[in-house]
Amino acid sequence: MDKARDYMVTEVATVYPNDTISHARNLMLERGVKRLLVVDKEGKLVGILTLRDIVRILSSRRVPWKWRSLEDSLIGTYMTKDPVTVTPDTTIYEAAKLMIELGISGLPVVRSNSLVGLLTKTDLIRYFAEKMGGVFSVRDLMKKDVITVRETDNVKKAAKIMMEKGVKRLIVTDSARKILGIVTETDLAYVGAIWSKKRIVIETLAGREVRRVKAKTVREIMKTPVVTVKPKDDAAKAARMMLEFGFSGFPVSSDGEKLKGLITKTDVIKGIIIAKKKGFS
Repeated sequence: MDKARDYMVTEVATVYPNDTISHARNLMLERGVKRLLVVDKEGKLVGILTLRDIVRILSSRRVPWKWRSLEDSLIGTYMTKDPVTVTPDTTIYEAAKLMIELGISGLPVVRSNSLVGLLTKTDLIRYFAEKMGGVFSVRDLMKKDVITVRETDNVKKAAKIMMEKGVKRLIVTDSARKILGIVTETDLAYVGAIWSKKRIVIETLAGREVRRVKAKTVREIMKTPVVTVKPKDDAAKAARMMLEFGFSGFPVSSDGEKLKGLITKTDVIKGIIIAKKKGFS
């Protein structure tokens, strides 16, 4: 089976423990990444900070909801220390098992204690798209029990649901389960502060400038229109679409409107494990 060295990325965004969470958030925006490797002054890996960590900070009641909160918080306080690593010779199957068993989305790749790359869920999706066409349908791998929100729900409620349920996206539907939009952890990671008692400020990137956008409800931050896949589609097609659109998951619908399920990168990666156990190599 292919190995980590065949799919890992070698240009990795890094930060220091004494950098601020605000700096990390903006670097993620600029680079279009969801995790940063934390190194010391000698370049040795000491931790990892993810987009989910930032969402957790912002949704925590212990952290003041004010603009200075992220600027005063240091990466070293919130990073995962001594993250699990793999070597360039780790197989894709072994990496997939680690990600699923540990509930993580990225594995630093080290050789002789030196950081040489990063293997992420996206890299495993690329493997699946290239090597596993015709093995599974979307129906085989999708979740049928999907957590949804209404477009009138407030943003903080959506963030709380996402953290409590351990999900990275919420499908926005009406009472008939018609798909109206989608909200992801990326959208919620840039919630910066309470603008007033009822209104939240979202930071988004316009070019290289961070601008503040007032938002109160899910409707104001959800993405529309929503790209969907069908239950009968090849799962490898869904994987290719994830790469093409830069999305981590798609609602599943037979007619493009009514929600039937959800297929995510995690579901696709589970397919790698299932296929290996069934003899696929």
